[in-house]
Amino acid sequence: MQITQITVSYGETQSLPEYSNVKPSITLTAILNEGELAEEVETELWNMAKESVREQIDLALEGSGKAAKWSDEPRYQVMKTYWNQWDHKGQEKPPQYVIILPNEIDPDRDAYAQRFVHAGYSGDSRKLRYAHALRIAREAMGEEDGYHLLDCSNGDLTALNLAIGAPESNPEYAPTEDSPF
Repeated sequence: MQITQITVSYGETQSLPEYSNVKPSITLTAILNEGELAEEVETELWNMAKESVREQIDLALEGSGKAAKWSDEPRYQVMKTYWNQWDHKGQEKPPQYVIILPNEIDPDRDAYAQRFVHAGYSGDSRKLRYAHALRIAREAMGEEDGYHLLDCSNGDLTALNLAIGAPESNPEYAPTEDSPF
């Protein structure tokens, strides 16, 4: 028997919010060239099919406000500043920011001159691929007027420290002569 073409089909089902599912599937066919091994081509088709289906799942999850599940791209979180007007009666509200940070950076939310909260009310705001993090940031900026974007996705917190006040510039959290730091 001589195999001249190989066809594979692959699909997965992923639960989404609101009691819905997505069921992407794909069928790929390859015609073997002379000298190609059927097993190698089959393995390559399976890998291509799985990658394609899983990318569709990730896109569906992100479209539903959830973080991508399968992608190995770097992940980010979206935070925004929170100004509690009741704790600061009579004080002028400082500029407000939406911040994109690498997921592994966990800033002390209370050490800066303003408190940080996660920006995603309608969905996740952690473990996001960059394009999804940017979309969430834009949505968060649109919720209230006066928000500015600080993109610290490269891990450099200089812009954040300058805009909001580095932890050492916050008198409540600044090291003192008596502190061990």
